[in-house]
Amino acid sequence: MVTRRLGRTLGNLALALLNATLILFALCLWLAWSLTSKVEHVTANMAEVTGAILPVRSELRDLTTQIGGAREGLAALRDGDGPGLQVCTELEGGLAQVETRLAELNTTLQQIEAGVGPAVEEAVGTAFGDFGRGFAAGLMGAIGLTGAAGDQGTAAR
Repeated sequence: MVTRRLGRTLGNLALALLNATLILFALCLWLAWSLTSKVEHVTANMAEVTGAILPVRSELRDLTTQIGGAREGLAALRDGDGPGLQVCTELEGGLAQVETRLAELNTTLQQIEAGVGPAVEEAVGTAFGDFGRGFAAGLMGAIGLTGAAGDQGTAAR
């Protein structure tokens, strides 16, 4: 009788152990799925931000080139005499203001790019620890926003 109860108790204990193991395994799978979902969301957001920044950078470069060409054309007109000289002077003043504004925009864009990397590394590092920092540095390198952000993250470790 005691042997039968002991066998039944050991069987119930083994069943409870299996049940707890399966519950823990299901919890780990759910957490891994949740983590993967968050990583995909962060990656999509970073790709969207990068997709918005990179065309602006090339447009600024193109505008700077066009302004340089316009300056050359104005210099050629300025070499001549006549009423066009006053117009050239006014246009050069306007071009100087546009160049100043483009330089400000370029500086702002560089500051945004420099701030994205550390912000992402800090956020992911806070959420996921050292594994997250390494992942964030790899992600930033993959989308082309390395430089100061990647170097600071490596130096901080």
